[in-house]
Amino acid sequence: MKETFEQRLFRVCEEAGCSPVRILTLTPEEMVMIPNITVPDIRAILCAQNKILADSGSVRASHLRDVIMKGAKGHGR
Repeated sequence: MKETFEQRLFRVCEEAGCSPVRILTLTPEEMVMIPNITVPDIRAILCAQNKILADSGSVRASHLRDVIMKGAKGHGR
């Protein structure tokens, strides 16, 4: 089964050992230091950052922001 976009973001953050909320502030320089990160993973994070930060009023951005915040609470960070 293919992982969802949100699942991919949480997996990348978990592998990096950081909070899912940190997805919003990771820089490309920090991303390349994450072990086993792939270019598609980096693109997914950058896409999420752009959607949430640039289109804060859109439905998709609101959904992503909500998922990330719920994920942060679920991971206990």
